[in-house]
Amino acid sequence: MTSAPRIIPPALQGVYDNWHFAPAVVANGLIFCSGIIGTSPDGEAPAGDGLAGAEATTAETSNELAALMAVRDPEAQFATAFEALRAILQAAGADLADLVEITTYHVDMSRHMDAFMRVKDRYIEAPYPAWTAIGVAKLIVPGGLMEIRAVAQASHAG
Repeated sequence: MTSAPRIIPPALQGVYDNWHFAPAVVANGLIFCSGIIGTSPDGEAPAGDGLAGAEATTAETSNELAALMAVRDPEAQFATAFEALRAILQAAGADLADLVEITTYHVDMSRHMDAFMRVKDRYIEAPYPAWTAIGVAKLIVPGGLMEIRAVAQASHAG
């Protein structure tokens, strides 16, 4: 049996090497994406694909997970997470339109759900994937308000 392909965008190589998990894995025609929070090196919304926070934190092997910082503005944090998810899916040859399921984990869900829905609706279009939202007390990244985990259809499944 061959190993399922791991999807590791160059910006997330440090995540794989230092924290020992793949940003995504392709199996049985599906792309299983690990949870991602909108992070940045300085708490401001990063330019680009949303992977700048994780890339900056994992560039050195001495960097700790606790060094990650969530984007402070809730809407910008949510958008950064969706941008990062898009970048991971694109590395696997897919995009947000290929999503079949998302699970989101929310801190203080009732306070931030309106902002989250505005952002989600900018990134996720019909036909919509299945979605489950779960309220949690805390996420692994300090200041994290939402973590998104996703499953997408792979066009070139491994």
